[in-house]
Amino acid sequence: MSAAASGQRAPRRRTALALLALVVGGPLLATLFVGYVLHPGGGKPPYGQLVQPQRPVPALHLRTLDGKPFDLRRLDGYWLMLVAGPAACPAGCQHLLYAMRQFYLAAGPDEYRVARVWLITDNGPVNPGVLAPAAGTVMLRADPAELRRWLPLSAGESLQGPMWLVDPLGNLMLRFPSGFDPMRALGVFSKLLYNTQSWKSLRLQPLPASPKAKPAAPARNA
Repeated sequence: MSAAASGQRAPRRRTALALLALVVGGPLLATLFVGYVLHPGGGKPPYGQLVQPQRPVPALHLRTLDGKPFDLRRLDGYWLMLVAGPAACPAGCQHLLYAMRQFYLAAGPDEYRVARVWLITDNGPVNPGVLAPAAGTVMLRADPAELRRWLPLSAGESLQGPMWLVDPLGNLMLRFPSGFDPMRALGVFSKLLYNTQSWKSLRLQPLPASPKAKPAAPARNA
């Protein structure tokens, strides 16, 4: 076989392997989730609400803070933690960003498998007070109407309040509702990470940089 023919077949081989991983990986993740995280025979997670059927990440019209379009599907391979809220980020929003950061830190050596995403639901200026505690969070402006069509909400529930999990295959799979208990939610998430350690993406896209907090101005001598 010629080197040229061999070179042409290599990409096809890689494509076939990727498709095989997708077909095998989906049922594997579902099996692990049901077998290790759900109550045996209960059909429900010990905390949070399973999204059924799973909802793939759609083609959302998201933008980075500098106005560039961003496709959330670029982050396939990560476990995504999603929260939504206005740019002013009042106390409830700050609580969600803090909870996500604690989940991330608790992942320990699995931190690289986790991405935190704040979906900003308006075009206002981002509260500078949240930049330091939310360091490393992917901040994207989103259309609230699109989010409501994709993200499951209880009757009368606003976008700010819940936290959602997207699996590495890009499926929305779990929801923690408004007012969730962070410690109980963390227990579910930690178990999910632990029991899917064998399923790791070979190639993760770098996360877009989040804005940095400005250093405090030095105090002036009286």
